[in-house]
Amino acid sequence: MPTKVAPGVVQERLAHSKVLYLTDENLLVDTGPESEWAELQVFLNEMDNIEQLFISHTHGDHIGNLERVVETYQPDIFFPENEPIEDIFLSEDEITRVSDDEILGSDVQVVQVPGHSPGICALYLPERKVLLATDVLDGADRRGLPANYLLPPPAMFNWDTQQAEENLKKLLDLEFDTVIVTHGSNIEENALIKLKKYLNFPEYYRQQLLED
Repeated sequence: MPTKVAPGVVQERLAHSKVLYLTDENLLVDTGPESEWAELQVFLNEMDNIEQLFISHTHGDHIGNLERVVETYQPDIFFPENEPIEDIFLSEDEITRVSDDEILGSDVQVVQVPGHSPGICALYLPERKVLLATDVLDGADRRGLPANYLLPPPAMFNWDTQQAEENLKKLLDLEFDTVIVTHGSNIEENALIKLKKYLNFPEYYRQQLLED
């Protein structure tokens, strides 16, 4: 069932993965796994016209229905620069490459955080203080830990695990309260503080020891 997860942002769970739709931009983020096409169609039929499609990266659970979505809705298609597309049906002439800090629509900022894949991007909604993390971050409960915290994706799924964590530091320059993830549970408040504590754990750990 579609869930409103932030102002103007609706999320639908498809098996273990999720897709997003920005109602004020008519923008679909990713297409879910191929096995969930019927469920994705139901979701999209409840939304407005799909005018834009943003693919965060080319892992199968994010592009499984790419060809069907393109054929059915004929959206403008955006891919991150540096993300390879050799194994999908589209050519460079059929897509628009977007780079770090570029703006989609009226207020959707592209944030490139390589590591999980060569070009993976999150999307940042500054006026709403929301980060659409795609697979840049996971909810910690994906790995059996308590919900309401954030972790990088598991190493087994990453293109470069060291970069997948180190490059998260660029997110600390943003201002957000909410993080919407593809895997695991979303963080509805204090998300930036929690991410800072994770990435700067020596500082916070020393501070806690001093306080104790």
